[in-house]
Amino acid sequence: MKAIILSYATKYRTALFIVGGTALVTLVLFATGPNAIPEETTEKAWPITVIDVKPAYLRPSFSVFGRYEANQRAALSSDLMVRVGQVLVREGDQVRTGDELIRLNAGDVERRLQEMMARRNSAKAALGSMRSELQLAERTREDYAALHAAARSKLERHRELLAKRLISQILFDEVQGQAAEASIRFQSQERVLADLPNRLIQAQSDLAAADAGLEQARIDLDETIVRAPFDGPVLNVTVAAGEMNVPGKTLLEISSADSFELRLEVPDRYVGRLARYLDAGVSVPAVTEDGREFQLARMGRQVRAGQSGVDAFFLPADALAQTSIIGRVLRARITLPAEADLVALPTESIYENDRIYRVIDKRLQATQVERVGETSVAGRYHVLVRAAELKGGASILVTQLPQAVNGMLVAPISGATSQIAMDSNQSMALAQHEAALL
Repeated sequence: MKAIILSYATKYRTALFIVGGTALVTLVLFATGPNAIPEETTEKAWPITVIDVKPAYLRPSFSVFGRYEANQRAALSSDLMVRVGQVLVREGDQVRTGDELIRLNAGDVERRLQEMMARRNSAKAALGSMRSELQLAERTREDYAALHAAARSKLERHRELLAKRLISQILFDEVQGQAAEASIRFQSQERVLADLPNRLIQAQSDLAAADAGLEQARIDLDETIVRAPFDGPVLNVTVAAGEMNVPGKTLLEISSADSFELRLEVPDRYVGRLARYLDAGVSVPAVTEDGREFQLARMGRQVRAGQSGVDAFFLPADALAQTSIIGRVLRARITLPAEADLVALPTESIYENDRIYRVIDKRLQATQVERVGETSVAGRYHVLVRAAELKGGASILVTQLPQAVNGMLVAPISGATSQIAMDSNQSMALAQHEAALL
């Protein structure tokens, strides 16, 4: 057994020396190696640009889109089933109240007018005859009554004479027949006299109906000429000469020159303020991109389908100068009265529409703000905001940092001071005046 062990030891001697030497070298390296000292980590300071702001009295504004249109427009039509004779205007023509626009063929209407005049004359003559007949019946009533009474008296006398056998039966029968005829004539006259007032009313009704028909015929004749109901431009002509007019079909459309206004869709956040300024009589102007000026006149009361705001209506400062923009979609800037404690910031300062970052001791401090409007600084778009934390002034981050978080260490680089304040005396006077109005 011992011999076997010695044999194996001799065979693997080299391998054992290699393993032992490797273990010894490893121990020496670990024993003599340097001690590792952890490296200190330093927080990165992000370079940013800041501006110093101070609240001031500023005039907020905002841009919206709208359409210049008329709130009074008429779609003119005719109830006559006749052909169109002449079309006297074209789309875009300026017309005045009462101007002839379209003429319809009046031949059939004129013939009906003559027929109605003849019918009225006949009804008038019939009424005159009825009145004469009534007057005659009233005058002769007493005569018929007297004849009737005389015939009855004569009959009674002959009855007595017949009873005394002083006259013959033949004579009595003759007198009795005369009395009966007199009674019949009297009753007939009474019946005619009782019925004549009803026949008179009927004749008066016939005359009234004839008058109404004649008046309608005159109206129809007048409607063969379509006239302008007010001053304004012709918006659309839908017929041509020779066409058969269908009752109710629109012949042309016209707008009132005095009713044009700029309808602007105002976002919800501005609706309440505009309504307050309107009720207080404070002027709120809107100026289009080409310099046309309008003034707030009234506010809408409902949100129309497809809109997110309420319509506001602005009247033009010079109505006669606005005819060239009828129906056009316009972009306008509405300027509100000056408000206190506002700060103008570039869009880069705004995060998620209502958050900015103040820089305090080189660290970011998130601040919620109220967006009041817009303005322009040196030709650049700025947002007007208000926050209680800004009342004493602050340094505001104006660099868009996707990783910006509350407490981030930054290395501020001071930019220009943001100030759009008006002259202090003018600003304060304006603010006091508007506060008094509100």
